[in-house]
Amino acid sequence: MSAETTTLTTPRLGEITVSPDAVVEFPRGLLGFEAYTHYALITSEECEPFAYLQSLDDPKLLFIVINPRALVPHYRIEVDPREIVELEVSDVRHLAVWAIVTVPEDMTRMSVNLQGPLLISRDTKRGKQLVLVHSTYTTCHYIMDELQKRGAKVCVAEGETVTV
Repeated sequence: MSAETTTLTTPRLGEITVSPDAVVEFPRGLLGFEAYTHYALITSEECEPFAYLQSLDDPKLLFIVINPRALVPHYRIEVDPREIVELEVSDVRHLAVWAIVTVPEDMTRMSVNLQGPLLISRDTKRGKQLVLVHSTYTTCHYIMDELQKRGAKVCVAEGETVTV
């Protein structure tokens, strides 16, 4: 990807301008989406604790992500150093952890995949999706109850904001 600002028209977010700092490369793609390796991580205060992971390879591909610790404060994962060598990170404290959210029509069934976290190096802007094989976390952790406890807002891709 270039070091210049990119403008992209997407079905869900409309026209967006992406700064080079927001671009993340997933050299192996994401599970089920291996062909798509370049994304923009789009954050905003009004959507916290959620963010968007917008594909730069296909404007129709958009994921909603969340920092798992926003829901599970003691969320911890064990990572074999060989798993993250491709991220070119010298210190694991420079990794951001995100998880993919599923938002069905029935918002009360919104869930997050805690078993397949995304690791993103803040330094190199490279990312990788892990699969936690020996973990108590699930691929479908329902999150509405957690958000209600915190009085958080849910920002969905169509631009609606629902307060829970």
